[in-house]
Amino acid sequence: MRNVFNIFILAVLLSSCKTAFIRTIVYNDPGINDLKILPSRKVAASIKPYHLPYSSTFNKVRLPDSLSLALKTTKTVAFLVMKKDSIVYEWYEKGYSDSSHTNPFSASKAIVGVLTGIALKEGKIKSLDEPVGNYLPSYSLDDRKNITFRHLLTMSSGVDYRDQYINPFGKLSKLYYGSDMHKLIGSIKAEKKPGTEWCYKNCDPEILTLALQNAVGKSISEFASEKLWQPIGANHEAYWTIDRPNDGSEKSYCCFYSNVQDLAKVGMLYEHSGTFGGAQIVDSSYVKASLTAVNIPNGESGGVQKRYGYLWWLRNLDGMGDFSMEGMRGQFVIVVPKEELLIVRLGVKEWDKPSERFKSLSLYPTIVRSAVGVWGDKQ
Repeated sequence: MRNVFNIFILAVLLSSCKTAFIRTIVYNDPGINDLKILPSRKVAASIKPYHLPYSSTFNKVRLPDSLSLALKTTKTVAFLVMKKDSIVYEWYEKGYSDSSHTNPFSASKAIVGVLTGIALKEGKIKSLDEPVGNYLPSYSLDDRKNITFRHLLTMSSGVDYRDQYINPFGKLSKLYYGSDMHKLIGSIKAEKKPGTEWCYKNCDPEILTLALQNAVGKSISEFASEKLWQPIGANHEAYWTIDRPNDGSEKSYCCFYSNVQDLAKVGMLYEHSGTFGGAQIVDSSYVKASLTAVNIPNGESGGVQKRYGYLWWLRNLDGMGDFSMEGMRGQFVIVVPKEELLIVRLGVKEWDKPSERFKSLSLYPTIVRSAVGVWGDKQ
C-alpha cells in the first residue's frame, strides 16, 4: 500500500513539473536514438539522390588493431572512410545501416553554419555583421541588440549562459528536452560585449536559427531541405527534433538525425569550397571564412581560440589542416584535405571508461592518424 501511495505522490509531483524536467528524469542522459521519444520535423530527401561511388579497393584493407579496438570499445554504430570522393571503407554495427537515423548532436551546428552562408548568398540577410535583432524582436530592445550573425557563428555572443551537462534543472536540459525555445532563448540576457570572448555555448546557434528562419520566411528544416539536403543529393530524409509537435521550433544546436553517407556529403561540400555536383551551393569565400580560426580570446582555457571557425572545428592534427563537424559521444565528420580523406564516425560514446568522459577527445586523433596511415598518399 505504501508503494502505491509513493507512486501516487511522485505522479502528482511530476505533473506539476516543467516538460524539460519530466523528460530529463524519464529519459535521463541524451542518446543517439532519441528520435523515437522526441517530436521532429522532416527534412525531405532529394528526388534525384546522389549515390556515393565505391572505390575498387572498397573494404579490401583491414583496419589497424588500435582503431578497431577504439571503435569497438566506444560502441561505434557506423564508420565510413572516403578517399578522393569514393568510399574505401564502410561498416555498420548490427541493427544499423546507411539508412539509419541517429543523433549527430553538435555536428548539427555546422549545418546551421552552412545554411547561414546560403541565406547570405541569397541576400536573405544583408551581412554577417547585421544584428540578429532585425529578425528576432526579443534581441532588439536591450544590450542584446549588438549581437550579430557573426557573433553567433563564432560562439562570441557574450550572453549569460552556461552549459550544465548533469543538471536536470539547467538551461541545457531545457534546450534538449524543453517545449518552448522562443521563451527560453528570449530569457537569456547579455553579459559581456559581443565579439570579445570565445565561449562554447549551445544557445548561440539556437539564437541564430530563430533569427535565420524569420529572415528566410520558413522553418529551418524546410530551408535545409530546399537549399542543402536536396542540392547535395541526400539519399534519405533527415529529421530535426523540435520543441513541441506540429508548430514547434527546431533544436538546431543539435539533433539533426541522419546517416553516415548523407552527412559525408555535407563534409564534401566544404571540402570542395561550397560546390557539389558542379553547383555552387554556398560561396567559396564564406567556406574559407568558416574554416578560418576566430582568433579571439578563449574564455574557457585562456589564450586565443585557434580551433574554431563558423560552427566548424579546426583541429589541425599534426599540422594536417583537418576540419570537422563534431558532436558529443564522438560524432565526427572529418575532412583531411591534404590527403583527400573524409571520415564519418557515429556511435554511442567517445570514451572507454566512465572516468574518461568529458576529457580530451582521444578517439579523434586515433581515427584520423589511423585513416591517414592506411589511406594517406604517403602510404
